[in-house]
Amino acid sequence: MTRFFLVLLRFAIGWHFLFEGLDKIQSVNVGITETNRPWTSRAYLRESTGPLADTFHKQAGDTDEEALSILEVRALRPGEDPAKIPASQRISPVLDQAWNEYFQGFADHYKLEGVQRKLAEGKLAQAKEQAVRWLLGETGVREVEHSFGPSATVKIKESPAQRLQDYRHKVQELRDIMNEKLPAFGRDVEKRHLAALKADVNRMRSELLADLEKPMQETLQSVLTDEQKKMGPIPVPVAGHWWEQGRLGMIDLITRYGLTVVGACLVLGVFTRSACLAGAAFLLLFYLAMPPLPWLPESPRVEGHYVFVNKNIIEMLALLALATTRSGYWAGLDGLLCSLAPWRWRGRRAPAGPGR
Repeated sequence: MTRFFLVLLRFAIGWHFLFEGLDKIQSVNVGITETNRPWTSRAYLRESTGPLADTFHKQAGDTDEEALSILEVRALRPGEDPAKIPASQRISPVLDQAWNEYFQGFADHYKLEGVQRKLAEGKLAQAKEQAVRWLLGETGVREVEHSFGPSATVKIKESPAQRLQDYRHKVQELRDIMNEKLPAFGRDVEKRHLAALKADVNRMRSELLADLEKPMQETLQSVLTDEQKKMGPIPVPVAGHWWEQGRLGMIDLITRYGLTVVGACLVLGVFTRSACLAGAAFLLLFYLAMPPLPWLPESPRVEGHYVFVNKNIIEMLALLALATTRSGYWAGLDGLLCSLAPWRWRGRRAPAGPGR
């Protein structure tokens, strides 16, 4: 019965790994559709906490850092007169590159040529200039809701520059809480405020980026004919090969196929001990990304409440225990491969020695 349940445990963990990996592979193969978004570890890594959080964040990139690099405006150099410097020359290089890539996809999709393409290029140049003026607060004043306490909200007129400054302050406040206050005083100190602060940061980032990009997209749409408009929106760009996606692409590839291979080996009982160790290594990394330490905030992806020990560490210990057994020989291909090994057959067929 001990062997039976150890084999069953191996099979159950293998089944878990196998279908987690297959689901991730399938989501990538299907591509981007209205109902499917290819799996990536980006969100998981960005939500990571604990001592190694900075390392995991670097693999996925910082959403707020990326947004701020898009929303920044080049500062004037000493002696430059803002009245003589075209606004379009102060656009962020990151935003300039992103809009140029969007324009190229727009022109290819709607097959812009000749005069129409020139007109669209002029519209894009105007949009870049207007974007800089918008970021500097010269245009785009709007009412923004500010919350004071749990129930009081007030609408205040703010320019985009003021909204951007508020966003920067919120991002810095969030970082101070995550990097200083929580490790020092425990997660209960800012527990109530943290969730609301994260929601505010996400909302402000989304609104700023949407308000920045919408005029550019609308002005490009104005050059299209009725026939071109019927062609529908630009397809969402599909991520390139994993080697074109940097470290994150490599991490996603290893995770997808690593889980699948480990799961298949455990289910079939082949290379069982190696598969157990590889699976335990995966689970250790998952644990380190979001360790259930009492002084850290609870991740929104966690099911239930844990203190030090969660299901990843339990499954990891189960795999390490299985690695010390002969589970693959009791029921699996390891036993079959061992019985078919040529050296075992040679030993069985060897003639009896003298005197036997």
